[in-house]
Amino acid sequence: MAPKNNGSGLAVLEPPTEEKTEKRLNLILSAGVFDDLASLAKERRTTMTEIVRLALGLIKVAIREANQGHKLVVAKENGEVIKELILPG
Repeated sequence: MAPKNNGSGLAVLEPPTEEKTEKRLNLILSAGVFDDLASLAKERRTTMTEIVRLALGLIKVAIREANQGHKLVVAKENGEVIKELILPG
């Protein structure tokens, strides 16, 4: 999913536009990571491929914002910060 800024400072993930070509990627995952991926797909009622696409969109936003010196947080609707997310490396 491609991140877009909706003008409020929030990044909104939108489905990618139609691509003319697709590329295949085979992954080797530990059993635990595979199970997590399958569980997330089931919970969201989607495919594992869509979960990977969503994760890629989220990490693109996270890296871009962290590179600009912004903090990444999980906050309640009222703005109260619950967690700060720290990217490795």
